[in-house]
Amino acid sequence: METVERAEELWCVDGLTFDEVAARTHVAASTLKRWAEKYGWRAKRDEIRQALASIRADTIRLRARLIQNCLASMNAMDAFAVAKMEEMALKAAEIADKRAEATPSSLPLREIASDADAVAALEEAVGLRLNAMLASPDKVTLSALREVKQVLDLLGDMRAAAGAAAKDGTPSLERGLSADTADRIRALLGGETP
Repeated sequence: METVERAEELWCVDGLTFDEVAARTHVAASTLKRWAEKYGWRAKRDEIRQALASIRADTIRLRARLIQNCLASMNAMDAFAVAKMEEMALKAAEIADKRAEATPSSLPLREIASDADAVAALEEAVGLRLNAMLASPDKVTLSALREVKQVLDLLGDMRAAAGAAAKDGTPSLERGLSADTADRIRALLGGETP
């Protein structure tokens, strides 16, 4: 029953798809769909979505009223209430950003069978990272730009190595990334090298 409850929470509250819930709970999507029918998950999901929308709308109205009261009275208690409400709104936005960043990509995993495959996959990842940064200008920081520059430098080295191997005509006997390249990628992504 614990698995059913966890699956229900992921689908109804978190809004995941059946396939995403299946991946997290290791229960077949067809079984999840049967549970959804049996336990009325669709109605619960709709009810939760409506409640969340109502809470968001009420919170926005409350923030507006608090700000209006503060401006009208210039009372210290009203100003404190506004400051606390805005602090909570910022924290909620940060949590939502972190959840969005932590959510695994819906892109299919690629098979990396050669240096050229690794270059193509890394180029795609860099493109996705840049697009995400540019979509939220507040995320464009000097350290983030340095990381992107390092990855672009690594990509240049990898392209050159892959091009040299192609011109040489000697097929690489190794499949996947070299240990050195994998260590460099780990270091750039903030992981530890073995």
